[in-house]
Amino acid sequence: MTFTILGRDPTDGKLGIAIATYSLAVGATCPQILPGTGVVTSQAATNPAVGEQLLELLKSGRNPAYAFEQAIANDSYPEFRQIALLTADGQVLVHSGTHTKPFSGHITGENCIAVGNFLADVGVLEQMVQAFEDLPDSAPFTTRLIAALEAGKSAGGQREPESGESLTERSACLMVAAPGESFLIDIRVDFSEDAISALRQALAAYDPMHQYYLARAENPENLPLQYDFVKRLNPT
Repeated sequence: MTFTILGRDPTDGKLGIAIATYSLAVGATCPQILPGTGVVTSQAATNPAVGEQLLELLKSGRNPAYAFEQAIANDSYPEFRQIALLTADGQVLVHSGTHTKPFSGHITGENCIAVGNFLADVGVLEQMVQAFEDLPDSAPFTTRLIAALEAGKSAGGQREPESGESLTERSACLMVAAPGESFLIDIRVDFSEDAISALRQALAAYDPMHQYYLARAENPENLPLQYDFVKRLNPT
């Protein structure tokens, strides 16, 4: 019961992922990124070890197809998993096990892939890809990812397949890796009754701080205190 957008920005090498789901604390289990190499999600009955092994194989120099197949083959319950990989050079690989709940599938776009399960219908994924692609390349990459989640929700989001009941998004996450940066943008909403809105609010608060935190990690000597930096951002 999850919908996810994986994206890449070929102009600057960013890789990113945004996820919304009924499950709690999705950021702790589903998304993983190896900067400059690939971004992966392990969802449905998620097993983080699948994504971890996949990225380790890529890091060791294995080609994506081999790494993807091997990581899934080493899992004991692949029929319950939904795995998606987007590489830095645009390769897409997806596995949706036979026991993932309908609607389950994926749609590939230009520089992105939308993947999900327990969805209202395929239109959820179609609208996510369209939202990502409709925003210009000049738009912030994080904004394009969040817009895809919002489009998925507006298109019907998660739906219990037997009753048709709509399921709210109780957790959401956003991860973006940029080449050369010492750590990711990694924003998580672990529990909320409106997780996508909460994620957008968290991004708005964090976004102007990211470069400050990067600079602080590299050399904090001449930086203002965080409290003073925030006051300069919000003088009123």
